[in-house]
Amino acid sequence: MAEDEDRWQQLIRGLREGDQLAAQAFWDQYGGLLEQVAKKHLPGGLRRRVGPEDVVQSACRTFLRRAQGGEFQLEDSAGLWRLLCAITLTKIREQARFHLRKKRGLDQEANMQKVTDGSVSEFPFADSNPTPAEAAEFADQFQQLLSTLDDEERAIVDLKLQEFTHEEVATQLGCSERTVRRVVKRVQERLAKLFDIN
Repeated sequence: MAEDEDRWQQLIRGLREGDQLAAQAFWDQYGGLLEQVAKKHLPGGLRRRVGPEDVVQSACRTFLRRAQGGEFQLEDSAGLWRLLCAITLTKIREQARFHLRKKRGLDQEANMQKVTDGSVSEFPFADSNPTPAEAAEFADQFQQLLSTLDDEERAIVDLKLQEFTHEEVATQLGCSERTVRRVVKRVQERLAKLFDIN
C-alpha cells in the first residue's frame, strides 16, 4: 500500500514538474480509458467532425497545463479519474456548442448525389469548418477564459456545465436564482464577444 502511495506521489510530482516520463506514464494509464468515455458520450453527428482521440488529447493538455500551474489538489487516483472525466465531458460539451452554432450547425450539412450508370454516389461538401486541431485550440481558449473568472462565476459556470438548473445552482451555492441568471448572462456575453457568436 505504501508502495502504491509512493508511486502516486511520484506521478503527481512529475506531472507538476512537467516531467516527460511522468506525462507518458499518465497517458499510458488514462489515455485509452478516457477515449472510451469520449466515445460513449460524443454525439454521433459530431463524430464526423471531431474524434474521441481529439477530445481526449485536448482534455489531457488542459489537465497537464493546469496541473503544472498547481491548480489541482489531487488526493488519490479516484479523485484524479473523476477530474479527468469531468474535463473530458466538458470538452465534449464545448465541441458540441461550437459545432452546433448557427453557422456551423450539423443540420447545415448535406450530401451531393451524382447518378452514374444508375448508381448513386455521395460527395460531401468541402469542409470549411475547423480542423480538429483548430477545434482543440478553441476548447483551450475557452478553458483560458474560464480561468479568468472570479470564484463565484467559476463555481456557477462549473455547475452549469454539469447541467444543473439555475435553481439547483443557487441552492448549492447559497445564493439567489437571480444572481445565477445574472452571472450566466454576463459570462455568455463575454463568450459571445470572445468568439464572435451572433
